[in-house]
Amino acid sequence: MGGIAFISTMEGYFWGGSEELWSRAALRLAQSRVTVGANVTHTAKTPPRLEELIDAGCQVTWRRDPENNPLFHRIRRKLKGDGVYQWLDTFQPDFAVISQGGNWDGYEWMRECTRRGVPFVTIAQAATETFWPRLELSCAIVSAYEAAQACFFVSERNVALTRRQLVQPFPRARVVRNPFNVSYDAAPPWPSTDGVWRLACVGRLEPHFKGQDILFDVLGRDTWRRRPIEVTLFGSGPNTESLLALKKMMRLENVTYGGVAEDIEAVWASHHALVLPSRIEGLPLVIVEAMLCGRPCIVTDVAGNAELVQDNVSGFVAAAAAPDCLDEAMERAWQRRDEWRQMGQAAARRVREMVPRDPIGAFLEQLRPLLPTTIATKITTGMTQ
Repeated sequence: MGGIAFISTMEGYFWGGSEELWSRAALRLAQSRVTVGANVTHTAKTPPRLEELIDAGCQVTWRRDPENNPLFHRIRRKLKGDGVYQWLDTFQPDFAVISQGGNWDGYEWMRECTRRGVPFVTIAQAATETFWPRLELSCAIVSAYEAAQACFFVSERNVALTRRQLVQPFPRARVVRNPFNVSYDAAPPWPSTDGVWRLACVGRLEPHFKGQDILFDVLGRDTWRRRPIEVTLFGSGPNTESLLALKKMMRLENVTYGGVAEDIEAVWASHHALVLPSRIEGLPLVIVEAMLCGRPCIVTDVAGNAELVQDNVSGFVAAAAAPDCLDEAMERAWQRRDEWRQMGQAAARRVREMVPRDPIGAFLEQLRPLLPTTIATKITTGMTQ
């Protein structure tokens, strides 16, 4: 059939920021009359971004049956071998983009593309120091990666970590930026304090990744209970109910739940700064969006956070994802709260130096020289219309 295949390895989530780069790139290609196929995990409800792809003519395939039983599928995969990868034989792509939620969860897709002679690139959205592969798995991952035309990562820090974990130089590693959900020229008004300083914690409600429990620990300390500061949690996720129960158990009157934020710029019209106590990241969209909106960020020093946020200049960086470290960074922020507006302006300048206005166009420009001529020509034509 030909065309370009986009394969998302994300499992267990309805949708997330890690799905934005591949899906928006796929949409732009489909709108440029490139034949596009997407292979994604089954979800009970079709995310709006996939509906857009379908409307644009993209052939979306769900690789998990409606029963959505992970154990069943693992057993079936063992019994039937590479049956899950037969989609490659059906779609027969000329090229593939393998988008990973982590930094090697797509290695089996890499292997199967190589077996079929399908050239491919990879995107790695996150990485963590908490899991290192054993030798056998590491060798398999490295072997799979070696066939990639390019290996895209969303932060320099995650490139370095992956090199260490796999003991592989990754000479074809490149850094690419994710698209964001605010205007590049966003400039929401600076909110009044009314005697209260308001922080927003925006992200998936899953402490294993986003560390909201670390933030709760800090806010539960007597010093912070006495201060005129409020934190609003925005987002949804598998631990929503347990986090709300923990807030109640800890009697955190300075924490409220704002639900899922549909209008990100409106969030920053009513909040003074972002606080993001993550344990695992790539380069969070919420940091990019907060900085574009002129807000300082209080973040942990994981993944690409400190590549954007300059400590004591455009925000405050906690040395690690630990309560005492976050407390120290928040204390520095509190002592300089009268400077937050100026620091937000520095953040707005910084992010525009690091992140392009059109991340999808920048990604496709890097991708185009690697593509078959028939596809690359359509991209060139589509991008100039």
